[in-house]
Amino acid sequence: MAPPLPPLHGDLMLDVFTHRSLSQGILNDQMPHGNSDRLSQLGKSVLDTIVTFILFEERPMLTGEDFSTKHANILSDATVRSWLNSYDTELKRRVRRASTNSNILDDPEEARFLFNSYVGAVCVQDGLQATANWIGKLVKPDSDQPPGLMHNLGSRPTFAPATHAQAGTPHAAPTAPPPYYPSAPQAPASPPAGPQGTLALFNQTCAQQGISIEWISTSNGPSHGPRWEVRCIVNGVERGSGLGRNQKQAKEIAARQAWEYMEGIGWNLEQPEPTA
Repeated sequence: MAPPLPPLHGDLMLDVFTHRSLSQGILNDQMPHGNSDRLSQLGKSVLDTIVTFILFEERPMLTGEDFSTKHANILSDATVRSWLNSYDTELKRRVRRASTNSNILDDPEEARFLFNSYVGAVCVQDGLQATANWIGKLVKPDSDQPPGLMHNLGSRPTFAPATHAQAGTPHAAPTAPPPYYPSAPQAPASPPAGPQGTLALFNQTCAQQGISIEWISTSNGPSHGPRWEVRCIVNGVERGSGLGRNQKQAKEIAARQAWEYMEGIGWNLEQPEPTA
């Protein structure tokens, strides 16, 4: 046996039971709900959502293919017609239409339009959960548990007030966590402004980039005051040179020149061609 048909009141009843052939598509903002076309569109979406949710909650779980097949069967023309037949005197015979020569159930499209309009009107008047309770009984007459549509899909989480707050003190609204912005890949750090300290950073960066380095050192002049020259060879090509009173100073200067060159090309070197 079909569940009781939810009663409609006032303008909604008039909107549903006035066939679209009489309204002629007239629509203005003074109408409380528009017309049966609008209610039918709403009802179609609501009905599909409720049936989908009922099948999603079914246990044992349906496979995707079984889900689709069962959904199509429940919302078939034959099923909608059987639902309308169960409300024969209450629903389909009340419809006022321009032509009264045919029964509305003779046309599957008209039958579906009427049922969708009624579903939409019930949703507007009584809410989504009340509509789900009614449709749930049509889909599963033997089930005692109505689909908890609003509880599962429409409810929002509530936040308990802090336990240390004093009575009468308004609670601050919970704040959302700050947005996460992924950091961009970092380029090699810039070396210190002076000549000291570049060498260690240059060696470290080359090692990370898989770049080979060779240092060639020579000295000229007297043993008590030599003049040092250091050349920096990067992947087989000289990229920096330095002169200093000692080897360390010259090497730092060469590292600075090589660093500036590598920064200029974005540390993108092709491997040198093998020597003969």
